[in-house]
Amino acid sequence: MLELAAIKEELVSRHKLLEDRVAEMENTLRQEHSSNFSEQAMEREDEEVMERLEKEALDELGAIEAALGRLKAGTYGICTVCGDDIGEKRLKILPYASRCINCAK
Repeated sequence: MLELAAIKEELVSRHKLLEDRVAEMENTLRQEHSSNFSEQAMEREDEEVMERLEKEALDELGAIEAALGRLKAGTYGICTVCGDDIGEKRLKILPYASRCINCAK
């Protein structure tokens, strides 16, 4: 049996953590570059990695927000593609899953 209150608490907690992480990444990305050309090259490489990590965090934030919306609407745990139940094991591992394992493949 799914403990919806615990799932909501976990989602809200993860959302806050990711928001803080994204804000930190934004601050890092806004910092000025070194005047040294070789250091600038390394900084740009670091920025590329940081931007990819930020995109992943923003994607996860969106998925969490959608899951919170499904919780509020009473449709949490129902596959958004086929309408079947999403397995409890899947939701424990990936609490913001929107698709059952079959539709996710």
